[in-house]
Amino acid sequence: MAQFIGECDRPAGTDGNHEALYMRVRNDLLDRINRDEYAPGMALPSENDLAKIYGTTRLTVRNALDGLVEQGLVRRIQGKGAFVCSRPGDQAGVGGVPAGFRASMRLKGLAPSVRVLAKSKRTAGEHFGRLFGIEPDDLLYCVRRLNSVNGTPVAIENTLVPMPLFPMIDTFDITAFSLYETYGMLGHPVDEAHQKLGIARLDAHDARLLQVEVGSPALLLECLSLDSDGRIIELARSVNCGRRGGFTYRF
Repeated sequence: MAQFIGECDRPAGTDGNHEALYMRVRNDLLDRINRDEYAPGMALPSENDLAKIYGTTRLTVRNALDGLVEQGLVRRIQGKGAFVCSRPGDQAGVGGVPAGFRASMRLKGLAPSVRVLAKSKRTAGEHFGRLFGIEPDDLLYCVRRLNSVNGTPVAIENTLVPMPLFPMIDTFDITAFSLYETYGMLGHPVDEAHQKLGIARLDAHDARLLQVEVGSPALLLECLSLDSDGRIIELARSVNCGRRGGFTYRF
């Protein structure tokens, strides 16, 4: 690193290398991402800290990060900083899989947001052990989230994830990344999903969270997500105020 900083302090072109300073910083960050020094899901040091590390200015660091953002390797989250999304070559899309909440809302030009209501761990038990192909005593990662569109609550989602497949999942910031993105970064991208629909009326607790009347109709959605080996890696159940979330289903 000391040698790198010395090179940064040298005026461009003095050693015959006309590479812009921000490109040197970008390439060094890229190398660190490739070597897992900054692994997928990790927050990068702040722009101020990176400027100190590289002996340069925040503007230079920002320009370096811009290129990584454009490549889809880094994501900026307002109020949180910059996070590593993936390594080069690890960004294959998922064909034929329903888009997650945030992705589907952004495609419609809407502004989605997700608030984590609760996170916990529990043993799988016999039923979920069979479902996920794990032992009854193995742990499940449980997440309850409130999804909103343009500031209006539209869905409550409860998700179960088998921790034997994702032992590090509780170290990821799932407000910065979707769960589907997190699965991919942890080596099990979603390859297939099966959905079931139903109708119900909201109880008092869910109605309060969704800011609607008790007994209002809601769309029930259950989704099983599988990886490329055909293993179930997620069970998600949600109640949705479809009229406000813009849900459209064609059969």
